[in-house]
Amino acid sequence: MNGRDPYPALTVRPVQADDAERVRRLFERLSPESIYRRFFTLFPAPPLNVVRHLTALDHSDHEALAVLDGGEIVALASWDRIAPAGAEAEIAVLVEDAWQHKGLGRALVRMLSGEAARHGITVLNATVLADNHPARHLATTVARPDSVVMDGPETFYTFSVAS
Repeated sequence: MNGRDPYPALTVRPVQADDAERVRRLFERLSPESIYRRFFTLFPAPPLNVVRHLTALDHSDHEALAVLDGGEIVALASWDRIAPAGAEAEIAVLVEDAWQHKGLGRALVRMLSGEAARHGITVLNATVLADNHPARHLATTVARPDSVVMDGPETFYTFSVAS
């Protein structure tokens, strides 16, 4: 990414406020299953508040990275602090169907973890649907979780962030 292997044609950069239309186009290329696995619900088009949350970043308590193929966003990864200026954040990843299972999510989690550490975050949490086997695999192979708690349809992972 950004000219490096294994994705030399892809660009990674922080999400920008003017990315709202790119985010909406990304949703048009997502399967209902991908939307459900990321948001735990289905919707025919991304609600305005979802697009706003994904693009309105303060780069302190809420940060996100976008992966672009040409001018189109093909993946997003974000963290949101649990409490303002706190050391704990929730992480989430969304990868366009055509780019899934190619290591892009893993690369994004690593980059985002480094970005979180630079912002003083020491703990990352991930909430994954129990039947989302690809995300559960990612959560247990990108780093060793400190804890894994299954509660009904959800699995909660907690990771220490290397400083």
